[in-house]
Amino acid sequence: MTAGTETASEPAGEHEALPAGPGRELVIRVCSDCHSPDVVADQRLDSAGWRSVVDQMASQGAVATDAELDEIVEYLAGAFPASS
Repeated sequence: MTAGTETASEPAGEHEALPAGPGRELVIRVCSDCHSPDVVADQRLDSAGWRSVVDQMASQGAVATDAELDEIVEYLAGAFPASS
């Protein structure tokens, strides 16, 4: 296995819409219980917008600690920022 191309739990090419970075694996783990994590790639939000989305998902049953939810927001805000 080449570093960065795949993990034991994730085949190469899966969730290609999600760029590499801290929080990516957490997004996949937490969000994929209800929907494909790739759906976030269609959205462009600022940090407050992503916080609202993540809080809504948590209220609907997404299972993560507060620290994990913060990491998810940071990842999404960096990977899918609001369009100018």
